[in-house]
Amino acid sequence: MANLWEWLRRATPRGTLETSLLADGGHAGRSPAGLLEALEALIEKRDRLRAAGGEVPESLQQAIERGAAMLRFFRHGDGRLALFNGGIEDDVARIDLVLARSEAKGKAPARAPHSGFERIQAGRSLVIMDVGAAFPGHERHAHAGTLSFEMSHGRERLIVNCGAFKGEDPHWRRSFRASAAHSTLIVEETNSSELRADFRIGRRPRKIEVERVEEEGNHWLRAAHDGYEARFGLLHHREIFLAAEGEDLRGQDRLTGASGRGFAVRFHLHPEIQASLAQDGQSVLLRPPSGSGWRFRTQGALMSLAESLYLGTGSPRKTQQMVLTGVTGPAGAVIKWALRREKPENSGE
Repeated sequence: MANLWEWLRRATPRGTLETSLLADGGHAGRSPAGLLEALEALIEKRDRLRAAGGEVPESLQQAIERGAAMLRFFRHGDGRLALFNGGIEDDVARIDLVLARSEAKGKAPARAPHSGFERIQAGRSLVIMDVGAAFPGHERHAHAGTLSFEMSHGRERLIVNCGAFKGEDPHWRRSFRASAAHSTLIVEETNSSELRADFRIGRRPRKIEVERVEEEGNHWLRAAHDGYEARFGLLHHREIFLAAEGEDLRGQDRLTGASGRGFAVRFHLHPEIQASLAQDGQSVLLRPPSGSGWRFRTQGALMSLAESLYLGTGSPRKTQQMVLTGVTGPAGAVIKWALRREKPENSGE
């Protein structure tokens, strides 16, 4: 039976067996979609071994269990996957089937330190944040999305990343890998990681700091990266707070270092979210299909609404993005923002 196991290893493309999974269960490509495919391959190899009457190596089963837990990590309330580093939301039935076949009962972890992701959940709200950068050798589908995040409430996605372009056009592929296609801060319209023409990553954040605190159901997540330091002399710090009831999300993006640098903080919205800018330009009202309103406010930057595209379902869909713009001063820049659910009148909530 050892010979069968060796044949399976040789017959499988490099990187799709347990060695493609990191210690926390994430995929080396840092892609939820890549993880799903790798987990399917692992389960298939295990089932073929079982069908042949062989013993399943412990390393294979452990890899499946780690991968299944991380697949749950990347699921939003609608049962589909978050959009980081390529791939689409994917089909709920497919994800359910893979998890059932995995036979793994582990829950989604709160942290994925090896993959470079954090997950905070309170009430019906979920935030998944990218706190990593591409690994050497796994760069072809990597995006420049460091410190970007997605946020959902129940089955409704509110803040998203744009997703990945699956066509052959290199310009469009590069555009959706760019930092501007993610819900994060961008300096001087420049990517936080360099996207080369050969689809590899050049310059990238080398130092990423992460800290999180949980107290009485409230969550604080703080992270910083140096992807803009060498070129612009700036460090990006992002802090996120999610209240225990899950209906109060607050954040702060801070730039420290050189003055006179233009920046934009982008929050891409899911296509099903209707957004309207208040007349005073100080807030945006977001309305998901459920009808519950969310009010977005900011301080320290000019706010506007702009067009965006969403590729989460595979085909481009028009949507909007909230954009906060400004220029760093002698002390850098501090941009505060808040997203709170507005309870309907006479709702009894």
